[in-house]
Amino acid sequence: MTYSFTTPARRGIVAVATAAVAAGALLAFSGGTAQAVAPEVISRWDNDVLHSGSIGAAANLGFPAAPYTITAKLTAENLGTSAIQNYTCQLSAEGGADTDFSSVTLAPGAQQTMLVHLVHTFSGTGLLTFACTKPGGSPQVRIKQLKITGIKVNAIDNQPVNLG
Repeated sequence: MTYSFTTPARRGIVAVATAAVAAGALLAFSGGTAQAVAPEVISRWDNDVLHSGSIGAAANLGFPAAPYTITAKLTAENLGTSAIQNYTCQLSAEGGADTDFSSVTLAPGAQQTMLVHLVHTFSGTGLLTFACTKPGGSPQVRIKQLKITGIKVNAIDNQPVNLG
């Protein structure tokens, strides 16, 4: 069987193949290969913190200038015999420029996993604050497996989503 490359369909296939080969040749002669840049990760942790007062369990962390996606995860355990309403943990970048919080009700003796997340571009060496609060006079809370992770990214496109 003989194939002719003169039909319009065959000419299109040949043109696409030629373009692919040419693009590969351009990449090969561009002076190097494109490689993904490994992310830079900042990780901090504390596996056991006792939260006694109403304001406490706070940490201030320095972040170098760059855009980051930052997550904090913990398990909060109510060590008392009464419920704790509005146990709240928060991340705050550069004095509140970007924030996120999570609030839960902790039943007596119960534990619950909490997560807070934000994205922020630090313009210089900036401060990230993580803190948990609870109403005055409420039982102690044990914070377990606190992990705060910041991943440096190339850029951030942070826009509201319309759920309407």
